[in-house]
Amino acid sequence: MKTAVFYGIEDVRIEERDKPTIGADDYLVKVKAAAICGSDLRTYQHGHAKIKQPQILGHEFAGEVVAVGPNITELSVGDRVSVHPGIPCGHCYYCDRGIQNLCGSRKVIGIHYPGAFAEYIKIPKQTLILGTCVKIPKGVPYEIAALGDPTVSALNGEELIDARLGDTLLILGCGPIGMLHAMIARLKGASTIIMANRSVRRLEMAKERKLADYYFCLQTDGDLKKFVKKITNGMGPNKVVVANTSKASAKQAVEVVAKGGLVQLFAGFSKENPILDLDGNLIHYNQLTVSSSYGSTPREFQLAEKLLFEGKINGKSLITHHLPLEEINRGFELMKNGEALKVILTYES
Repeated sequence: MKTAVFYGIEDVRIEERDKPTIGADDYLVKVKAAAICGSDLRTYQHGHAKIKQPQILGHEFAGEVVAVGPNITELSVGDRVSVHPGIPCGHCYYCDRGIQNLCGSRKVIGIHYPGAFAEYIKIPKQTLILGTCVKIPKGVPYEIAALGDPTVSALNGEELIDARLGDTLLILGCGPIGMLHAMIARLKGASTIIMANRSVRRLEMAKERKLADYYFCLQTDGDLKKFVKKITNGMGPNKVVVANTSKASAKQAVEVVAKGGLVQLFAGFSKENPILDLDGNLIHYNQLTVSSSYGSTPREFQLAEKLLFEGKINGKSLITHHLPLEEINRGFELMKNGEALKVILTYES
């Protein structure tokens, strides 16, 4: 089978490998569509401490079941499925409390198991036991189902933010995750959505998709604090999500959020220098809540896929490029240069 194998920084090679052999508790999926995630790009550019090279990356995918082990009763050959990459243990302190994303034994497809940048992928039965495998309804394109993982990541963040009628939400970052935050916040009832970004092109992409009520370019539009205060009668947004990895954005979020407001740090920061320069007095005297969001749960994954299947989340609007697997390195370059939102890799039938 054809694969794209990560050997090191900016070293992904197209190779022929044997099709995976499944055991009694596995099933085999022929990958029909896979998306390049921002975390795949970070691994491509900077490496990943938990990945033993060489490894097949890819964790946003959907495909057709082509073989099942004898202990698999939940699936049949021919089923169309999307599988969440996170596989928790299902029985620890965190799993028992419904926060499986924090499971200390959680394994991840594309890190601990070979990923979906290959024509076939072997998946363990645990995904069926935990509910992280979802069947795709007839008529739903594979490429839409492949967006379940980024959608559910944003959904987890939005459930914690709890946007609702009357809220003003500022989203710092107009990449696919920021856009998904805007879509989900709108579904949840947020009254006003503001999107801010440094890249003019990315901000224009958000405008083209009509995702927010107001847009602000951090590079050209002046003072963000003055802008949001003008919109909110001098208060500022009561909720802010930092949907990028910039430490400056985290600092800015604390400075512009309304008193009593919530700041969510959605993305991680550089491991070499993760310490944030946040004004402790602003947090204290303005009674701010600074929170975070990481991963998602099986329940949320099922809901995210349902929203995509029903068209309540417009996954198609996020897809800017389709490339064959052989051109994966071009896909990484498109993302690195800010030309692409979601790049979908397609596979021969």
